Amino acid sequence: MTGSEYKTRQKKRGILLASCGLLLALGIALGLKVVGVADFTYGEWAVAATITLVVQAVLWLIPHLGLDRYLTLDQRYLYLPMGAAAALLSLYAHIIFEGRVLILIAWPVALLFLAGLAGFREVLVLSSMMTVGYSTVVIWNDRAGAELSAGLEITIVAAFLVISVFAGIVFERLRRERIEMRALQRRFAELALTDPLTELPNRRRFEEILRVELERVVRYGGKCSLAMIDVDYFKRYNDSLGHLAGDIALKELAAIMRRQLRSSDVLARYGGEEFGLIMVNTSKDVAYQTIERLRQAVEMYPFRGAHVLPGRRLTISAGVASAPADGSSYEELVQMADGALYAAKQYGRNLVRTV
Repeated sequence: MTGSEYKTRQKKRGILLASCGLLLALGIALGLKVVGVADFTYGEWAVAATITLVVQAVLWLIPHLGLDRYLTLDQRYLYLPMGAAAALLSLYAHIIFEGRVLILIAWPVALLFLAGLAGFREVLVLSSMMTVGYSTVVIWNDRAGAELSAGLEITIVAAFLVISVFAGIVFERLRRERIEMRALQRRFAELALTDPLTELPNRRRFEEILRVELERVVRYGGKCSLAMIDVDYFKRYNDSLGHLAGDIALKELAAIMRRQLRSSDVLARYGGEEFGLIMVNTSKDVAYQTIERLRQAVEMYPFRGAHVLPGRRLTISAGVASAPADGSSYEELVQMADGALYAAKQYGRNLVRTV
């Protein structure tokens, strides 16, 4: 499931949950009618229920049909559904006028659906919509002759707005914590797939990418080359200069190699002083030329302390294999590239060998 599909699914699920809440409110209203607390006709109730079902069905269809992408001012799909909820609750308050305060109390419950999504501004704007709807209902019924206390109604509205401001502050905090949590989760995901020293993909990520690429080659055709790269005499370098110098050399080496590669090439730290390079849609001959150019760039770079190594240079050896000619599975291709790397080591190092 893609990110877009997941968001659409969440929007539709939110509408369904809101619909259940609104229908529950209508059910409670019907109960109040039965026990004689509310004074409305069953016809009025049926009209309210029908309007609710129609409005919620339209709100559900908007993301289902992808029409929400046209809502440039409501990209998270908050204002339209919640504005509709405010209008429907105001309608209920008009029909069940005796229980209008209960309807107003239900609004914070409706806002709970936005926890982590809406901030202070959204809560204040949406609560203002509810305030306008409720006030309109009160004024309408006052003009129709209902016995009302202006002072009491003003107090109720004022208290509702104060509660809304407080709720907005809480929701803003929840929204920020959600943003920070998601950023932290993304960071943890990156760390799980990234080598902390070189900032290259680690072996786990390397294996995932290579397996996916080989599946593509097997299913749709094409080619993919793999190079296994090892630093020559690196143990001697570490033993002579220390592991800190070795870490610095590996970081510099990773930066040199990345500069020599295409954006589509995937260079990863396979382990220790060994690297893996995946070259998508690349033949073995082209891959060999790329690795040879890379080998020369490493050989010419003035690594600190390279005088302790044979030839007074820090160098690399590499083995290159290609799919599907040399293997179509992860294990086969890595084994073939490792074999070519071993041959490069046997023939004197600072070499690139192919299968």
